[in-house]
Formats: sequence, C-alpha cells, structure tokens
Amino acid sequence: MNKVKILIVEDEMLVARDVSHYLEDIGCTVMGIMMEGEAALNFLKTEKPDIILMDIHLKGKLDGIETVQEIQKTMDVPLVYMTANTDDASFERAKATQPFAFIEKPFKKRTLIRTIDLLIEQLLSKNNTDDEKEIDSFVLNDRIFVREKNKMVKIKLTDILYMEAERAYSRIITPEKEFVLSLPLRSLEEKISADFLMRVHRSYVVNLNHIDEMQDNYIQIHQKYIPVSRSYWDEFLRRVKVI
Repeated sequence: MNKVKILIVEDEMLVARDVSHYLEDIGCTVMGIMMEGEAALNFLKTEKPDIILMDIHLKGKLDGIETVQEIQKTMDVPLVYMTANTDDASFERAKATQPFAFIEKPFKKRTLIRTIDLLIEQLLSKNNTDDEKEIDSFVLNDRIFVREKNKMVKIKLTDILYMEAERAYSRIITPEKEFVLSLPLRSLEEKISADFLMRVHRSYVVNLNHIDEMQDNYIQIHQKYIPVSRSYWDEFLRRVKVI
C-alpha cells in the first residue's frame, strides 16, 4: 500500500511547514513545498500527487487560481484551497475550478486533517471499481480502508479486536462486524503495523488493548478464546506487562 502523496503550494514557509508536519503525522507523504505557481507547474511535469493544497495568494506571476487553471489543462488532481482573505471575485474564480474544499487561514490542525480525511474517502470511493485491488492503495497511520461490496470502508486500527487466518484469506474482527480479505494473514500483518497489534499464533494477530482474560496459554477477547503459541508466550507476557 502506498501513502497518500500531497503537494503543498504555499508562499508562507512557516504555514507550509506546519501543514507538512500535520500531514506527515497522519501518514501522508508530502512530495514538496512550492512557494510559486511556476515552480509547482514545473514540478508537475514529472510528478503527479494524489492531492494538491493550494494557497490562493502566491508569490510570482501566477496566483493560486491561475496555477490551478494551468494544472487542469494537463491533469485531474483533487484540490483544496488555503487562503487568509478571499474577496467575492476571487472566490468565484476559485469556485469555477471545482475544488474539494476551502480552508481559511489561520486554520486548526483538526480542520485540515478532517478535510484531508474526507477527501481521501471520496478518492477511495471513486477508485473502488478496480477489481484487482483487495485493499486500496491509500493508508494512513491510524486506519485502513477495506473493500466491502461496492465501497471502501474505513477501519480504525484501535477498533480491531483481532485478525484471523482462514486459508488464503484473512478476517478482521471489530466490535460491530467482520471483514473478509482475500490475502493471507502474514501479508495483512505486513501492511498493518501498530504497537498494540501482536501475532500470538500462526492464525491470529490480536489487539492487546482488547484482552479481557488470560489463562493457560489462551486469551479471551469479546467472548472469543484465542490460543497463544508457546513460541510467542514470553514476548506476549512482556508486552501485556503481567504482574
């Protein structure tokens, strides 16, 4: 799975750095920070991001809206505008480029993250016709998206109770429902990593935070008894900090 690739076009370096840190914190890849529209256009001759964050007021000859108009002549990339002040005329010009959202500066970290999260879910929904993908290519640090019928469903890693092998398939169990994925547990384990997820058996990876009971090399999670193999037992006891 690949991380979401985002290009930031922003002429205030302090703002751009904060945005970059926020995005990297949730697992996105910031492809670059451009301070001028001309630099962004040159960059996009050889690279294609999944999302562009564009300041409307930029240094250089082109403003953000003009830059987007040039970009849209050669590629279709989801767009979020960032701006401190937008008069009605500029807003109408920007609206004509059909952005996903406007974020007014100064903005809060939560506002930015929620906007990007919603946009990623839309992208996943748009791309879910690719039958060759069992898990879509987008992944963030605290969640995964799995295919369910004709849509992509978000699962927070903290909500996973356990993951179970079923021959060439895997099952992800959450408190509300379970999801079946057509890839082996080992491959799923490699794609999903968190300190609280641990393999305890060749057929099970469990969320240590959801363990209700432990006894005789078995653990119980939501009334499910799961074996803990001898080869994992010592590491398991160390991780759960038994006293």
